Amino acid sequence: MSSTRLPRGLVPLLVVSGCVLLVSWGLAEGLWLSNLHNGLLGLSFSLVGAYVLLQRRDHPVGVLMLAAGAMAAVMFWGRQLAHAADATDRGAVQWAAWLGVWPIAANIALVTLAVLVFPDGRLPSPRWRPVARLVVAVAVVCSTLSMLWPVEYASAGVALPHPFAGGPPAVVDAVWTVLAHPSYAVLQLLWPLAIWMRWRGATGWVRLQLAWLLLGGAGAALVLVVGLVGWRSPTPGLLAVTLVPVVAGLAVVHGRHAAAYAALTWMSRRGPAADDLPTDLARATSEALGAPATLWLGSAAELRPVGVHPPRADDPAPVATADLGARVHRRVDLDGERVGALTVDRAEVSPAEGRILDDLAAQAALVLQHLTLGELVERERRAGHLEALTPREREVLELMAEGLSNAAICERLHLSVKTVEPAVGSVFAKLRLHQQPDTNRRVLAVLAYLRSVDVPAEGVAPRASRE
Repeated sequence: MSSTRLPRGLVPLLVVSGCVLLVSWGLAEGLWLSNLHNGLLGLSFSLVGAYVLLQRRDHPVGVLMLAAGAMAAVMFWGRQLAHAADATDRGAVQWAAWLGVWPIAANIALVTLAVLVFPDGRLPSPRWRPVARLVVAVAVVCSTLSMLWPVEYASAGVALPHPFAGGPPAVVDAVWTVLAHPSYAVLQLLWPLAIWMRWRGATGWVRLQLAWLLLGGAGAALVLVVGLVGWRSPTPGLLAVTLVPVVAGLAVVHGRHAAAYAALTWMSRRGPAADDLPTDLARATSEALGAPATLWLGSAAELRPVGVHPPRADDPAPVATADLGARVHRRVDLDGERVGALTVDRAEVSPAEGRILDDLAAQAALVLQHLTLGELVERERRAGHLEALTPREREVLELMAEGLSNAAICERLHLSVKTVEPAVGSVFAKLRLHQQPDTNRRVLAVLAYLRSVDVPAEGVAPRASRE
């Protein structure tokens, strides 16, 4: 049975439209300054959440922000109607006031979960799963109590009667006093703690994204302090908080775009002659996907690590493909034959991250090609094929390793093309590379050969003596 998926962006667009309608309706009832931050939060969270989802479909941070925005818009609308109504009003206004109060705990929980999974949609570590479950449990309990009894009407500034009860029983009031507002404070204390814990284990672009969020939060906190000291009111700080989701959304989208670009262009910055291309590729993968990465060389039966990031005291042991466990991995093929794998220590990746990993795996084929050709040349050297090169061929080989073309070699050695071209062909024939017509492959093989030679070739002066 085939399922029909809604057009991309339709649900976020509908939610944002609903939030704009509710906030506009609420503002039409008048300006209630102590409630204004809820309206602004409803707009900022919903707009930024929709933007994140348009850029990265189904991203958890985007989903949570969109939901938090919708809930804040509903609370703003309900409180605005309640504030403008007469204390004796009943009916629809009474229910609107009710909707403006009880989602407070759920809204704080949604924001808390969004911070916990910022910026990649995953918790800082598996140890945070019980914390996330506790956040949800506290939100459910507090929201249920507030739905059934007017335990939060006074703090919300709502004077209309509750639709279900005139007042809470003593036991409910006691539970609410012990649980609700202390838990709200604890949940908000989790925000900087979660960011700090993720910061400690993060690298590269993830740290930059966290820094953006921290700067946004620090700016809002500064405005809050100034408002409390200068005007003895938290309103300026509450209004400044609306900028935090904007900064967070930009960090999620543009930070990831920057990380992806950096990952996919790492080789152009390093160059094919870098000292440790496998580790460079592992670093690019790790920083792009926010998790340890390993580049493996070998067949499905045995893969051995050749590039690991972050660095470890000991390299992973060789494994078979079937033993890679829960790590996300991509097969690395060269000319249709498996030559290795690229793994990330994560249980899953998003579709966008999967495309980045696919592109990095394609680049890994070039890196492993470099290694395998280097190993081939080393084997040929041990087998005596390199010793079979004539002095002229060795001289040509060294000049090729310097990056010289055939014409440049002719000029350097004062030889004709008819002399150099046969020498070049002979070099690759003796290295058993004559069936590899790609020039880049030949140059890489020559470079690997020169790195494997410990002493100058016979008949060729050491490079340092010619400089």
